[in-house]
Amino acid sequence: MKEFDDRLKDLEKRLDTSLNQRKGPEGPDKTEGSAAGLAMRAVTEMFVGLAVCMGLGWMVDKYFGTAPWVMLALMPFGIAAGVVNVMRLSKSKQAEEILGGKGPVAPSVKDDDED
Repeated sequence: MKEFDDRLKDLEKRLDTSLNQRKGPEGPDKTEGSAAGLAMRAVTEMFVGLAVCMGLGWMVDKYFGTAPWVMLALMPFGIAAGVVNVMRLSKSKQAEEILGGKGPVAPSVKDDDED
């Protein structure tokens, strides 16, 4: 039985050595590419929100002949929709993984109000 245990431990060591040799060096850090992808997605979210609302406004203006007033009226809604989508993206699991749970934190400022 002892001989069997020794052979088993030897096999385990050889397997670990073999796996470590096959593993090779670590690959390149993909965090930078992921962060760039996340930033590109945020820009796209902003653009799409604005484009959809302005496109709808343009179609309504074309139909009623009120160009460019409805399109201009819907533009703030498109910007707001883009901002909401980017905020939702910043709280997503993908953003948490890329940022490592560290979002931008504003430094605290002392209140210098003297009453």
